[in-house]
This record gives sequence, C-alpha cells and structure tokens, in this order.
Amino acid sequence: NIPHTSHAPRRLSRICSNLKLPAFLSRGDTIRFMIKILTKDIFKKIRKSNDFGEIIGYAENSFFDAKGSSYNFLEPKNSHEIAKDITAFANGKGGFLLIGCETGSVKSTPVDYVIAADGLTEFPDIDQMGKILEKNVYPNSIERFVEYDKITDKRGKKFLLINVNGSSEDKPYLAKKESNDNEFASYYVRTNDRGVRHEISYIHELMRQGIYFESYLRNLTGVAEKILSNSEKLLQASTRPKKAISAFDIYQNL
Repeated sequence: NIPHTSHAPRRLSRICSNLKLPAFLSRGDTIRFMIKILTKDIFKKIRKSNDFGEIIGYAENSFFDAKGSSYNFLEPKNSHEIAKDITAFANGKGGFLLIGCETGSVKSTPVDYVIAADGLTEFPDIDQMGKILEKNVYPNSIERFVEYDKITDKRGKKFLLINVNGSSEDKPYLAKKESNDNEFASYYVRTNDRGVRHEISYIHELMRQGIYFESYLRNLTGVAEKILSNSEKLLQASTRPKKAISAFDIYQNL
C-alpha cells in the first residue's frame, strides 16, 4: 500500500519517484516492493559513498533510527523525545540516529522505512542538544557516549548523524520528564525499530538483579578472604619448610 504520511496525497508523486515507482498510481492502488534491510556494513558503504540518497527504501531497525527534521526544543515535549531516543540506544546495544531522512510505512509492514533523504535546511545546535540531554537524562554521564557528526553529502544535502555507544557501565539510563512541577523518569530500550518503554516491574527486576549480584560479590569476596587467611595460618603453623599445602587443607578449614 501507499506509504502513510501526514501529507501522503500531496507528496505521492515524489515518494513514488524516490522508490522508482510509477508516479501515476493513486492512493488506493497497491504497490508491491521489497523493503530493504539495513545492515551495519551497508550503512558504512552508504556513508563512504557520501550519498544519503542511497538509504531510501531501507527500514529502521534496532540500531538505526531516522528523522526528517531536527528536534524543536521550543516545545517541551521534544526535550523528553530526544532523551527517549538516545537512552533507548544507550540501554541497548547502541546505534545511530540520522536526522534529515523522512520515514513512512506500509499497512502490511509494521516497521518504518526511509522514503526521502532531502536533508536539513541548517544544522542543529549541538551544544544545545548536549545541554538538553544532560538535563533530561539520569545519570547525565550519557553525553560521554554520544558523538555528533555534521555531514554534507555529495548532493549538497545536510544531515546530522548521532552515534550512541551502548557499552556504558552507567546503564540503565532514564529519560526524565517534567509535568505540573513533578518529575518523572522512564526506562527505554531500543527494540526492533523503536524505543520501547518498560514498566516499573521491569525496573524493579533490574534492581533485584543488581542487589543479588552485589550480594553474590560480597559472599565471593568473603570466601576469598577466608581462603587467604587460612592459607597464611597453615603456612605459619608449618614446622617443615618444604611441606606442601593442598587445596583440601585450605578449604576444609573454611
């Protein structure tokens, strides 16, 4: 089916052109084509070619998100939106956000895919983005794991590529949101082609796992200290310089 966008009837001709489809099709007609699967190797080739027009037709996935325009921070909801998008990648395996590519969808496919790569009229303020993330993400160390790359491709189109490293030891990251002078926090993880918000039960389970693991480490440390203490006692008590001390001698005294 024709990709669904807010201005689909008006922009149908351009979308069909980008997808190399007949422009005379009406909205009720069925378009049969294969949505392309983006891999990291394919994206590297597109990046190397310096032509983001080649990304048209590729679907969003667990490591790739696309947005047609930059975040408008004059609207408070967008401060939470960028916090949600970035923390979802950081809480998962990382990924990248490409701003300047518009997405659409088809009824038979649940994922969004790139339908246009017209770029931005101007690059967004990177410093402002960093301050927004610092204010709206807890812990605010996330900024150390985010890289911004301003790109002008060979067509002269401007894009902002945001790379998010998923190897931070400060996980989980929470996206904060203010409402009626109250502050809320949500936990997002990138799943398939979108950031999925997890309920409080999931956060509680993470806390339980952390407490269990901390308790396990404490017990393990205690056992190690006892092993060292008993081995020292056996060495001191030995009257034979060459007496061999077995692991059994140490463990039976724990």
